[in-house]
Amino acid sequence: MNAEDIKAELRRRNMSQRDLAEAVGMSENHLSKSLAGKRQFRLAEMDAIRVELAPEPDSYSIRTIPLLGSVPAGDFRPEEQRGGMRIPVSDPGTPAGAYALKVDGDSMDLIVPDGTTIIIDPDDKALWPGRRYVIQTEDGETTFKEFQADPARLVPCSSNPAHKEIPLGAAPVTVVGRVYSYTLRDVDLPRRTL
Repeated sequence: MNAEDIKAELRRRNMSQRDLAEAVGMSENHLSKSLAGKRQFRLAEMDAIRVELAPEPDSYSIRTIPLLGSVPAGDFRPEEQRGGMRIPVSDPGTPAGAYALKVDGDSMDLIVPDGTTIIIDPDDKALWPGRRYVIQTEDGETTFKEFQADPARLVPCSSNPAHKEIPLGAAPVTVVGRVYSYTLRDVDLPRRTL
């Protein structure tokens, strides 16, 4: 790496000579003279500059997870699950086995509107009041709701009064997974009516 390479890299990164000098612990005056050819870089200075201006590794690739289909936000019903699509996730804490589903319906529209992508953690199945889950019946029908306890029930968070709570315990259900996060565009959510 010579002085011209260093100057070009500084321009590419929109860095000043002062920025580089501070980053490598070098006098800005010495750096300026070295880049102008009026002073030679010391070996330790050049090593520090090489490390600071090293190309960014390719390991910063965006992680993707499978988008497996949709989940009803309403009554329990079967949903077609399809594979092959993937979506990017930016949260580095997204669980390893996570996958995505599109919300189909308005029973959770005070939290997320119809069409929102939800990220599911299939390894988190412990029910906690106030958390949201995808739940499945023995027949394979699913729904996306909030769990509440005392008594155990699935609660819609909806502006549509037609959606009612679903009591748990009468028929066996399986927790498919907890909703880890939501991916949606900025939209106006309905207001809860009291």
